[in-house]
Amino acid sequence: MKSEITDTAILEKYREVFQRFTKDGIIDLDKRLKHKFSYQVHRLENVIRKINGVVPPNRQSVYYITLFKRGSADKTVGLFKFPIVNNTLLIIPQRVIHSTRYRSLRCSGYVLNFNIDFFLNHAFPRKHIIDKKVFKFSLRPYLTVSAAQRGKLEAIFEYLLTENADGHTEKNEMIAIKILELLILCDRFFSEAAAVGKVSIYHPTIEKFNDLVEEHFTKQRSVGFYAEALNVHPGHLNFLVNNHNGLNAKRLIDNRILLEAEYMVANSSDSIKEIAHKLGFSDTNYFSSFFRKMAQVSPREYRAKLTTG
Repeated sequence: MKSEITDTAILEKYREVFQRFTKDGIIDLDKRLKHKFSYQVHRLENVIRKINGVVPPNRQSVYYITLFKRGSADKTVGLFKFPIVNNTLLIIPQRVIHSTRYRSLRCSGYVLNFNIDFFLNHAFPRKHIIDKKVFKFSLRPYLTVSAAQRGKLEAIFEYLLTENADGHTEKNEMIAIKILELLILCDRFFSEAAAVGKVSIYHPTIEKFNDLVEEHFTKQRSVGFYAEALNVHPGHLNFLVNNHNGLNAKRLIDNRILLEAEYMVANSSDSIKEIAHKLGFSDTNYFSSFFRKMAQVSPREYRAKLTTG
């Protein structure tokens, strides 16, 4: 069941955790947020004001669906970095690292998150969630929607806000049904965009490439290794990855290494040499050069900034 804690109090808990644990580098909300929720739905403007326009890097075992009606922001979701503009639909799978920096507090929209147990507790088959294309880890997580599409999404979000605020019996069952409707609609919009060539929604080779990178990035950094494992030419793999992510395959691999490096430098007591070794770098100086090139600071400077900042 959803906790009876008020929506304002929920946002306050997030604000406190974001401020208190910024030095984690990547905040694990499963660990840091003591209050657990089956779902949350908020107006985006309320969220932005509460957190003062900044969501630090974090991950959590929930799924996010956000509709930006108006405003602009810089967003990172996993290995994707992109600007957010008016009428952006954003999807974030569970445990994917993400962060946001709003360019203005004058934004509007909606944000929903929910965990898989919320559906299982109400007899919804698990496949209705995890099989959706919009929650594939390789999916480009954002889409610009039309005015008509935005209207349909707004209607569901407004229903969720109203139902959440009321004390009707079987409220959670009604909300679960509406969230499923929202998922189906999101899946349809992304698929329609892919059909007319606006976005590359999903490609099985990209999905396999991402899985391989996740498994081997601490040992293998060459595009050739992954191309051979996928039985494709390196040039073709670069084409597919760039078409899908807007980055070449090498940059995506390097981004994954940096993501892990930043997390380890921020959260581990290991020396820089030990971290370099764990990430597959035999030379600490090479690791430091790689880190500086990617993050614009050395690993020691990155750690010191977190310690003193």
